[in-house]
Amino acid sequence: MGMRLFLYGTLLDPDVRRIILPHLHRTLELQPAELRGFRRVAARDGDYPVLIPHPAARVRGHLAEGVDLPGLARAAYFEGALYQPALRTVRNAKNRSVQTWLFLPTDARRQGSRKAWDLRHWQRRRKRQLLLITKQWMAEFGAKGFSGGDLSWQGRRTLLRLARETEGNTVGRKTIRIDPA
Repeated sequence: MGMRLFLYGTLLDPDVRRIILPHLHRTLELQPAELRGFRRVAARDGDYPVLIPHPAARVRGHLAEGVDLPGLARAAYFEGALYQPALRTVRNAKNRSVQTWLFLPTDARRQGSRKAWDLRHWQRRRKRQLLLITKQWMAEFGAKGFSGGDLSWQGRRTLLRLARETEGNTVGRKTIRIDPA
């Protein structure tokens, strides 16, 4: 089973993806994509992006094809309780509309600033620090699994629904099972 995930922030960086999606980082198919109706801004409380609805704006990112349910759960754990998994339509490299998963802030107006967020600027100034923190953070995922406390109840419910729809499907040689506890 392969799902799509729209990457628009720190997951655009291959080193971050390698930590978050260690079992997928070599097999993901990435292509340019665009999300319409949103603006990417810096968060008020840190150097990470927040999407804010804006009817005339567009956010360029990458469409990652081949994400499995465990990968989506790992991405949700990385994003934490301030972000929700959501299905949205993006335009792929061929300008076709495709449904994809992405992570939207739970309260974009409160979380976002007025300042634009830039990947290259972030890579120069903040990447090294995030990589160190993220390695430690994601090491805890194996211990906590899907029931990790940093996944919001809405996010957990969305992923549990998806898990029920895909329960028993195989990914590689593994059967998808997510512990809802």
